[in-house]
Amino acid sequence: MTVRVGTRGSKLAILQAEYVLGRLREICDEDLSIVKIRTSGDIGGPSRLQKLGTGIFEKEVDEALLRGEVDLAVHSMKDVPTSIHDGLVVAAIPQRLSPNDVFASHDYESIASLPEGGIVGTSSPRRAAQIKSLRRDLQVASLRGNVDTRIRRLKEGAFQGIIVAEAALARMGIMDVKMERLPTDLIPTSPGQGALAVIARKGDSRMLELVSKINSEDSMEEVVAERAFLRRLGCGCSSPVGCTATVSGPRLIISCGLYSIDGAWSRTFKFDFPRGDPELCGIDAADRVLSDCDVARFWRGGR
Repeated sequence: MTVRVGTRGSKLAILQAEYVLGRLREICDEDLSIVKIRTSGDIGGPSRLQKLGTGIFEKEVDEALLRGEVDLAVHSMKDVPTSIHDGLVVAAIPQRLSPNDVFASHDYESIASLPEGGIVGTSSPRRAAQIKSLRRDLQVASLRGNVDTRIRRLKEGAFQGIIVAEAALARMGIMDVKMERLPTDLIPTSPGQGALAVIARKGDSRMLELVSKINSEDSMEEVVAERAFLRRLGCGCSSPVGCTATVSGPRLIISCGLYSIDGAWSRTFKFDFPRGDPELCGIDAADRVLSDCDVARFWRGGR
């Protein structure tokens, strides 16, 4: 029986699914295939995508999984809502790539080297707020589309720099731009960034057992903590909030930050927990953040 792995049809999504299939082929003799699912988000341009909102790609692929049209689904973990359908489960997270953001430019080595008033492209409220918190003089302009489109627009000169996930550039082999890796204690990223989610149906013991063999315990622990943090704050993935957890020996380090939309207000934190209960660590980190006097005033102020 063929194991059908569902994904959207973008270049990056296919590369991600192929990576998962490659890992599965290392540990089993199953017949594996990729099923490309055309979603509402793939029809039309960026303006239509903005109207549809976040999570549309993942939702429709997951619906195909629930209908039994595919046996597994593969997503970028950062795009998966903190609460998924009751009939599904994040069954595995393979070894995570870099969770960092990078500043990419054709002409400039770093954010600090940009001229006053330089234009930085991003479609992420979090990244926009973080850039403005670092340099109030910079202009942040909307940049939507897949990674190829973003790099093409950068090279065309529409922006002097853009902010993208380092993992996306690595998966696509894009190395012909200048890059500055942004440290996660300064620029905490979206929960799950750099990781892949392998989704299965609850109760599908065959698939759950199969994909458990490619799960990374370290990566799963990091992502569980990050998602618990976001869930505790009651924020969505489009909020100006960052959280990056890192396993370091017996410890779990959580770097996180909260921002106003315009970047005028920001607070970053770093917490150190013993490993063992990442859900509790993420919740504890969020509670500590919310108990901060400045954060409490800011959050009550309506963000």
